[in-house]
Amino acid sequence: MRLGGSVTAVAVALGCAAPAALSPDERGALSREVRAEGPRYLQISSFRYRLKDQDQPPALAPLPPAEWRVGGHGPPPGMLLADIVPAGTPARVVRIDFPVGTFGQRTSRSDTYVRLSLGPGGEAVLILDASLGSEAAFWDELERWLSPITPASSEEGWNDAVRAAVKEKRTVTEMPAEAVVAAWGYPLTRLVSFLPSGRRETWTWPGGLRTAELQDGRLVESHAPDASGTVP
Repeated sequence: MRLGGSVTAVAVALGCAAPAALSPDERGALSREVRAEGPRYLQISSFRYRLKDQDQPPALAPLPPAEWRVGGHGPPPGMLLADIVPAGTPARVVRIDFPVGTFGQRTSRSDTYVRLSLGPGGEAVLILDASLGSEAAFWDELERWLSPITPASSEEGWNDAVRAAVKEKRTVTEMPAEAVVAAWGYPLTRLVSFLPSGRRETWTWPGGLRTAELQDGRLVESHAPDASGTVP
């Protein structure tokens, strides 16, 4: 899970991509590659989200709809379901549905749907921004959700309280930055500053309703509208 890069006292927007379309050759290459890939592991504990398109399995939602953004817009119509698919769940990409038809015409969707097999957990869909202009950009975006690294490696150093919080999509003080991402997904912005006491970060998620304060890579305090944040 990558959280690279920092600039003193500057807000950093995450997940931006230049609007561009993948070529037919690139779409074909990606489809072939995913069929040849081995298993990956979910990086973010996710709600299931029942899309109104009944032909699709439930989507994986990092946050409730008011806080969830795909590219520069809100999620497609649907509703959250009660269960959570925890970070570390094995997943295999079985199909990519690009928002273009056979002859390159646009479909009713503006995003790319990545269908996953979750083993005994059935199938699910990742909804990715369609404005990814290269195969490399697609894989970078996919890796924000799915990692080839096993949970035992990515969760090294987490205690039982942190592991339980991540599975339940809530935060606890002193959890590492990677665990905050695993619980809530990637923030929209990070404000980083260097103080005499050390490195301070303020993270904000879409809508400004969910925030976290980290000191030297550990959570100090967080607030969320669903009461999943830490107690001040």
